[in-house]
Amino acid sequence: MISSILSKHLPSFSCVLLLVGCSSNIVTHPPAYQQPVIQADTQYKYASLNWVQTQTLTPQTSQWWQLYQDAKLNTLIQQLNTENLTLQQAEARYRNAIALLDEQRSARLPSLGVEGSANRNGSKNNKATSQFSAGIQASWVPDLWGRVAKAVEGQQANLEASQADLAAVKLNQQLLAAQSYWNIRLLDLQLDVLRQTRQSYARSVQILKNQYQAGMIARADVIQAETQLKQVEIQQIERQLERNLQENILAVLLGQTVVQFQLGKQTAQFNVPTIPVQIPSHLLIQRPDVIRTERELAAIHAQLGLAQTAWLPDLSIGLNGSLNNNIFSQLFQSPNYLWSIGLNTAATVFDGGKRKAGIDQAQANYDEKLAAYKQTVLTGWKEVEDGLMQSASLKQQVSEQAQLLNLAHENERVVTQRYNSGLVSYLEVVTAQNLRLQAEQDRLELQQRQMINSMQLIAALGTGWGRD
Repeated sequence: MISSILSKHLPSFSCVLLLVGCSSNIVTHPPAYQQPVIQADTQYKYASLNWVQTQTLTPQTSQWWQLYQDAKLNTLIQQLNTENLTLQQAEARYRNAIALLDEQRSARLPSLGVEGSANRNGSKNNKATSQFSAGIQASWVPDLWGRVAKAVEGQQANLEASQADLAAVKLNQQLLAAQSYWNIRLLDLQLDVLRQTRQSYARSVQILKNQYQAGMIARADVIQAETQLKQVEIQQIERQLERNLQENILAVLLGQTVVQFQLGKQTAQFNVPTIPVQIPSHLLIQRPDVIRTERELAAIHAQLGLAQTAWLPDLSIGLNGSLNNNIFSQLFQSPNYLWSIGLNTAATVFDGGKRKAGIDQAQANYDEKLAAYKQTVLTGWKEVEDGLMQSASLKQQVSEQAQLLNLAHENERVVTQRYNSGLVSYLEVVTAQNLRLQAEQDRLELQQRQMINSMQLIAALGTGWGRD
């Protein structure tokens, strides 16, 4: 039946096509999307480090935090994956994208509606009568120009972009929590050093006070020791404040109030894991932000295709049927029925350049998103290079700092002996002790920076790796 309807309406349909075909911008079918080709280097500039590089890596879901072999960190990240409110927002946006795709796919199917009515009519001089009716309406828009397919393609790309965004948000929140965690562990270690140092300095102050009362030393030595002790106490207050602030940050990341959350002190080691570094081209299929921008580009391309087919006429096929009877029980037995089936087509011949402007706008949006995609890729490669370069520098700094700490300990020992022999003032002892304390704190900070750097490299690589 539909073929006969199309054949009967073919002349009028052809006239519509003839009218709209006068435009040089007409496109009978949206163009297919092709992912832009981006040439990647074969290796990273700063890859000659203590990192494992392999070309046989494929992206997969990875619990990257387990690389650090810290049971408490594992527990916190697992809690974050279920309780983090920023992550829950991203998950909701992803579900919304799924619903939008389902809505877009529904345009491929015909619509069906039913209706019914019952009326009682009469007048002063006429007997009242009843009228019952039932009807059905069906319509279908055949996807002659590929518009529906292109719209579905665009929404599918939006869904995949939302999925990549979800992965990016999840990774970001995990990294923030891990950084706060290691910041707390660093501060705990620094507080331990400061407590031990304060105890040592307090003993020195008491000894010097006794010596001063015995007339063995000058009051200036006591003042210098007391000043040094007070400086350490101030540092303790500062470090404790920093720890409390980091703990508050971690609480919110875990979806808890500050009152509800407390991270107890525990022994922690800064063990920097070895992270495999993929070839640069792997970032195109692994980094969530790269995937998101590429999928956004595909969605914009679909919009461009729809704009290019705006000159083509709209076509729909409709079917209507109805039954009427004065007696409700005989409604579906009545020979009184009406039906109609037909094809409708309409097109705008002249719009003052609106559709051309729509194409220009869509093309500009596509060009912008293409540049954004390329920029994201370049930024990703740079971040990996930065991570590799920083890891090399930090490795050297940690080695040098370990030597400096040994020298600081030796210098403190020698200066203390010289003071006890009356060869130097106590000011030199204070200077040597402060140098040793600073060297210990710097060593811990460098080790913690190595941990943070490793996580930054994980983020730059997009996390998730596995061998073929």
